[in-house]
Formats: sequence, structure tokens, C-alpha cells
Amino acid sequence: MKICFTSDFHGRTTLYDQLDALLAAETPDLLILGGDMFADGDIDDPIGTQVAYIDESFVPRIRAWRERSGNLDVACILGNHDWACARRALRGHERNGLLTVLNHDRCWRRDGVGFLGFSYTPPTPYWVKDFERLDEKDDQLPETGGAFCDESAECVGQASAGPFFGKRPSLWEELEAAAECGQPWIFVCHAPPHDSNLDRLPHVEHPVGSRAIRRFVEQRSPLCALHGHIHESPDVTGDYRDRVGKTFSINPGQSNTRMRAVLFDAADPAGTMRHSVYS
Repeated sequence: MKICFTSDFHGRTTLYDQLDALLAAETPDLLILGGDMFADGDIDDPIGTQVAYIDESFVPRIRAWRERSGNLDVACILGNHDWACARRALRGHERNGLLTVLNHDRCWRRDGVGFLGFSYTPPTPYWVKDFERLDEKDDQLPETGGAFCDESAECVGQASAGPFFGKRPSLWEELEAAAECGQPWIFVCHAPPHDSNLDRLPHVEHPVGSRAIRRFVEQRSPLCALHGHIHESPDVTGDYRDRVGKTFSINPGQSNTRMRAVLFDAADPAGTMRHSVYS
């Protein structure tokens, strides 16, 4: 099974057009999108902005990809720039068979390979908090909060740091309860593992990845782990790859103008991995 993975488009039409060209040239069996794929929603109207972007721009592209290649499956996770109402919208399209939303509470399988998805990240300076959690239960609270989408009321609420993060499980608590996924399996996770080639920012001296995600990868040993979120990291470290325990871990990075992706065969990710930078 030939897989294409990319992440962090943030709704940029130029990157989507380049992905169109890559998919036409490479004809993968499975496209995996690693979160933050949509235009940022308006803090006052995430449904009328981010969900509208999904329905009016993102979904028509997926339909066009699948019509062009009848064999293509599309799987995705979300990221810290995404609202909870975006997840609900995607699940509606999942029920219609258009795509698969990967989760950590159930293992999705294709061609004998299992997949778990994890959209959550440690706290960030960005103001959408739906997919942010403390990395570990006893971590210090962030200094500021932000906003979250109340799915039941379809409205935005204020996420004060203490009440918001204190009432929600940490990343590690979520991951401890993750479904078992028999080998071979691939972990698709928006945030990268702590202290790796995949979690460094320019002008920041310390790693910014997740300790909980690193521990999970080391303990569960997926065949491959696919990450995004810190899309500057390959330029900072000089590498889009690393070994985390026994796992071959990847962050292809992303830019504003030249689309980055990886392509590989699920039977041998380390031996077949290619890093594509559109030019």
C-alpha cells in the first residue's frame, strides 16, 4: 500500500494545488492528512467560517481526488488550529463514505495495516483550545486561555486556563486509554515527540514536542509515526526523520508556498520513504 502523508496547509490554495499535482503523478492508495488543513475559523463564527471552508473547498477537492483515482482512500486527523465543530462536520462526511477520521479510541485498518490518530497537542499560544490538553496531569497551567466551541450549543465559549485544562484529561491520560492496534500499525499524531529532530522551533533553545507522545510511541512501538504541528522543525534540525525507540518517526514540515509531503510503502516505511518538496 502506497501512502502519501502531509500536514499543516492552513487552507492555503497554493499548497492544495500542488498536492493535486503530486497525487496525479504518484497515484497513492492512501492519502493521510495530519491536521491544521483548514483556513482558521473566525473566533465569533467557527461554523460559518471553518466549517463553511470544509464544505465549500476541502470536501470538493476530496471528491475530485477520489473521482480521478477510484482506489484512493483519504484519512485525516485534526490539529490545534481546528475547532471541535470541524470534527463534527468531518464525521458527517465520514458517514457518507468520503473520508476516514482517525481516532485513538479505535483502530482503523486498510490492507492489513492498522492506524490510530491523535489530534491533541500540548498548550500553544494560539487561541483555539478544542484540541489542546496539558501534556501530563501535573503540568503547570499555561498563563493564558483562549476559546473553545461548545458543540451542543453551537457557540463559542471562553477557555480560562484553569477551568478548561483542569477539567480535561491530559495527553498522557488520553493515550493510556488508546485502543490496541495489532502490528503492523501506524500512528498519525499532530504533535511530534519531545526532544527529537521533529520538534524544534527557530530561535527557541529547547524542544517543544510532547513528552506524553514520546512515551506512548516508545511503549507501543508502531511501525511508523507521522507528525506535523512544528512544521519549521526540519529546517531547524536538517532532518525530517528520527528514531523514537524502535519507531521510524516523520515530520515532513511545511512552508507557505512549497508543499512538503512524504511518500512510502506501508510494508517498509524506513526503506521506501521519500521526502517530496514541490518545485
